[in-house]
Amino acid sequence: MASGAFFDPLTLLRVAPLVTSTASLVIANDSHIFLSSLVSLKKQRAQVNEIAPRYFEAFFWKGLPLIFGTFGLSIAFGLTNIYSKPYAASRGWYAAGTALGLLHFAFVPKIMWTVKDAIEAKEDPNGGSADAIQRWLNVHYVRMALSDIPSWACFAIAVLKSLKGI
Repeated sequence: MASGAFFDPLTLLRVAPLVTSTASLVIANDSHIFLSSLVSLKKQRAQVNEIAPRYFEAFFWKGLPLIFGTFGLSIAFGLTNIYSKPYAASRGWYAAGTALGLLHFAFVPKIMWTVKDAIEAKEDPNGGSADAIQRWLNVHYVRMALSDIPSWACFAIAVLKSLKGI
């Protein structure tokens, strides 16, 4: 088994950042679906404003470990691939995917205020939680376009370049 005839740990290492960044994109897309569906209920905006602060608070704190886990693993696997194969054609793509994964966290200063506003909004029909969640979504879309999707694409190219001999 250690010969790699059945299971090659190096292949797993090469593919791992693509798998974890795919998981990050799934979480990001789910966030879009669940939250945009909630704030799109214009006729029920009063009810949304009443429940949204607690819903978003639960959603945020349950999702945060998944974000740290998937991005943390993507960054760690990306760095491991960079340093384990320093002269490979895929190295630059692993580096770009890793850097773009780190860029995800550069949006924290912009996002943290919308999270605070959404969670601390009054639980009443005139509360501003739905608007705060929409502001969070707006930053989320930009972050996905500038960081998450390009990171995934770089890791996909890196995997294709590193495994083309298989």
